[in-house]
Amino acid sequence: MSPRSARSSLFCAVFALAACSRAPSELEPPPPPASAAPAVAPLVWDVPGAWTVMEAPGSGSRKAIYKVPKAGNDKEDAELTVFFFGTGSKGDPAPNFKEWFGQFDGDVGATAARESFEARGLKVETVEVTGTYKIAMGPALGPKKKPPMQMVKQNFRLYGAVVKTPDRGNWFFKLTGPDETVQAARPAMRTLFESAR
Repeated sequence: MSPRSARSSLFCAVFALAACSRAPSELEPPPPPASAAPAVAPLVWDVPGAWTVMEAPGSGSRKAIYKVPKAGNDKEDAELTVFFFGTGSKGDPAPNFKEWFGQFDGDVGATAARESFEARGLKVETVEVTGTYKIAMGPALGPKKKPPMQMVKQNFRLYGAVVKTPDRGNWFFKLTGPDETVQAARPAMRTLFESAR
């Protein structure tokens, strides 16, 4: 073998050895998932037996939905929706309550009945208003963010609350429906708040 071909063979052998000393990128351990950090434990509560659990979206701020059976002379059921907006500023009660009040005709927020109490070490604030309720039938449009169509419900009541936790953010409970039904559900709502943990 000539000296030139020997050098060429040696170069190829060294190059091949260097190339083989690397593991394929597929064999490298994957980076730890971003969700490895412990998540905030959700608030839990006891649901009254007469209420029907509805399917809530898998993601987003709506964490639970319940159908509350109609009472008295009311023609339809009420609905309780539970919201969680995270532990940041979106969990501020004032703008959330203001948005709820804005779903009624007039300035119902100015005359809203309010109550504060503590249950199991958690602070609870409730608000209650009644009047003409407007249900948006599509996304809000235009500079004033008005829905293109609304369903109007006369003699409706809102009984809402925020349950404040020291380490799991604020949880919002919004019960809306015909007046008698919501009033009849108020004691069960109070029991639900007192069971929150």
